Amino acid sequence: MSSSLGIPPTTSKSDVVSLGSHSLCLYTAGPASPPGSRSPTVVIIQGLACSRLGWAAVIRQLSSFIRVCSYDRAGYGFSDASPLPPTAENIAAELNLLLQNAGVGGPWILVAHSWGGILSREFLELLARRKKEGDVVGLVLVDANQERTLQVLDWQDGNLWAVAKDLDWYEATGLNRENKLTEEEWEAYVKDEASSRHQLQAQKEQAEYRASFDVLAAKAQRDRNPPLMGDNPVCVVMGRNRNDYERLYKAGVEKGNGTEEEREVFREFLRTWDEKDEGLQREHLKLSTNGKMVIAEESGHNVHLTQPDIIVDAVKWVLGEYLSRDK
Repeated sequence: MSSSLGIPPTTSKSDVVSLGSHSLCLYTAGPASPPGSRSPTVVIIQGLACSRLGWAAVIRQLSSFIRVCSYDRAGYGFSDASPLPPTAENIAAELNLLLQNAGVGGPWILVAHSWGGILSREFLELLARRKKEGDVVGLVLVDANQERTLQVLDWQDGNLWAVAKDLDWYEATGLNRENKLTEEEWEAYVKDEASSRHQLQAQKEQAEYRASFDVLAAKAQRDRNPPLMGDNPVCVVMGRNRNDYERLYKAGVEKGNGTEEEREVFREFLRTWDEKDEGLQREHLKLSTNGKMVIAEESGHNVHLTQPDIIVDAVKWVLGEYLSRDK
């Protein structure tokens, strides 16, 4: 039954969509767009080795007023493995083909987290080459990676992980206590990420991770005039990544992990983390002449798990900017 505000009935479904060589599973929730409508669809692009199930709280809120698509990347969840390696460019091409074959046309608002920042930029590059960049009318970058992330804040530094060795990430960072998923959603999320199938695909993505930064940097997207996103709205949501790593450091030291030299490298990372991280996040604003940044002060890296409302508010801002110019 439609609401008094004229919002179409909310639906939720999953579809297995063939890409030719393999199939991906697409999940759609929220009000269906009327035929010929220019109502945008939110497309969620999760981070490195991350399950889409972690976005349940965000999707639950967004789907009350806008259509939302999420999907299992190749090799995860109910999606087939791809015959191609999971480079950022290949993942972007598969997402484009998935939306095309599923009949989910633009306009789109991309919501991208962590490595999803790189993936979303490759997706935008693909659309630009095909003269379809106008299909993306807004972008929400959630604690997202960019070209210079590993140059400035190399979170994969071996010294950090010597101190954080054998820690339970969910426990040490407090995610198991502070997430906003239901108990059932959290259990499903943890079970999915712990599965052997998920872990196998995660290793494949991790093998392609570092190279993806140089590949994107070579495209010089942020130097373009006009900007890649033109004047379309871009909202940058920054988490306090330092919060996670402070907790990891404390738990690792309590466990006796790391040499004093390794701990000192970790402490130096923490001393400069916020300043460097905020600088990196602000650079995302170069993608558009119409952008803003918000900081999720109570979150670490996984804002979608701990402060989903901030992401929902970011989408509402992007949507409002789009609708105000689409009149």
